[in-house]
Amino acid sequence: MTDSSVNWATVAADTVTTMSRYVQFDTTNPPGNEMPAAEWLRDQLTGRGITRDVTVFEPAPGRGLVLARIPGAEPLKPLLINHHMDVVAADPAQWTHPPFSGTVADGFVWGRGTLDTKNLGVVFLLALDLLVREGVRFRRPVIFLAVPDEEVSGEAGMRWLVERHLAALNPEWVWDEGSGGFRGLFGEGVMFGVAVAEKQVHQLRLIARGDPGHGSMPHTNNAVVTLLQALERIQCQPRPLRVNAVTAEMFRAIASGQKFPTSVLLRHLSTPLILRLLGGRLASDKLLNAMLRDTVSLNMLHAGYKVNVIPERAEAELDCRLLPDTDGQEFDHWLRACIADERVSVESIETSPPSGVAPRDNPFYQAVSTAVARHAPGAAVFPLQMPGGTDGRYFRQRGYPAYGFGPMILERNDLGRIHGIDERISAENLTLGVKMARDIIRELCVGT
Repeated sequence: MTDSSVNWATVAADTVTTMSRYVQFDTTNPPGNEMPAAEWLRDQLTGRGITRDVTVFEPAPGRGLVLARIPGAEPLKPLLINHHMDVVAADPAQWTHPPFSGTVADGFVWGRGTLDTKNLGVVFLLALDLLVREGVRFRRPVIFLAVPDEEVSGEAGMRWLVERHLAALNPEWVWDEGSGGFRGLFGEGVMFGVAVAEKQVHQLRLIARGDPGHGSMPHTNNAVVTLLQALERIQCQPRPLRVNAVTAEMFRAIASGQKFPTSVLLRHLSTPLILRLLGGRLASDKLLNAMLRDTVSLNMLHAGYKVNVIPERAEAELDCRLLPDTDGQEFDHWLRACIADERVSVESIETSPPSGVAPRDNPFYQAVSTAVARHAPGAAVFPLQMPGGTDGRYFRQRGYPAYGFGPMILERNDLGRIHGIDERISAENLTLGVKMARDIIRELCVGT
């Protein structure tokens, strides 16, 4: 089956219908409740004739995990393709269309998970469907994974699976979420990032203690005030900007679309003087700032239980993301030095070790580059260091090459819809994703 023999209008309609249905499973985490979605995916895989080798695990009550295998004709390690089924919460009152309605309107499927990452699951599913209906001979096995609990901890998801079944998976490459094509993000053209590394998760809880009392008689040992002063000191001392091998290569790729002298400066960003010259400009962009330094985000505050009572305890939860080469102990020493107050203690919520860097001189990276050249002529491909965490880290930490790649083209304002309001994906992007995924899987896994 060649491209010219594929009825892409039919494929597009299928992707939209499938995406819409998948969104309608409310897999908000917590609690997740991914089992109904997992069972639906199992039925899609078997009903479409993709494979009957499908196992649905239940790592915790109500948490479904799908592991499906397509056998290969040769004794090769598999390509593992993964997406997560769980999504973050959404307030329906703020959305144009209800977040779990799967509404199709204005050329888009609307709903939570359409960008993160049920879209990737649909793209993988339809790409495999096309290849199987084409009658291809898979020489390399393919493992299709759909996991729960990515948005919280992975304890009932990929972490559970890797700790118990890694030897049975043993992938040649892992294809997970992260990055993809962007228009207007780094200049006017389209650029595709391939995530080869990601920052360390380093989430902390600050606890301030003070003297309780009546609100009518303020005093100087108020736990809330102590906590706020400590947080202010942290925010006023941002971590330094740093360029590593991955970000240096990324900025060299970005430089090709910039005007002089920015193009020259970006090519030499690892030079300390040039980094200082461009530092303010780069730090003003939240995405670039996150790629170039350890970050601290204050996201949760807890204090008090009555307006006229001074509480004896106040807490803040910080989502810190550390560059791959940052030493976690050094960061903790820096944080405590910023706090500079014995009344404030620091507890760890969750940490992850450095995840390593997937190689660029690799058949997977080359297959992505080839697919981009075919479906988005003129677009550049560059390695990316993810500011956030993905399930790919569980494999990189163990020496497996894991890549994050979304085979679609997003606009700058689409980034705000991820974990934001009015998340949506276009029918055009879903079809592009199927085309690119089909080509990448074919190049890596199908015999000639």
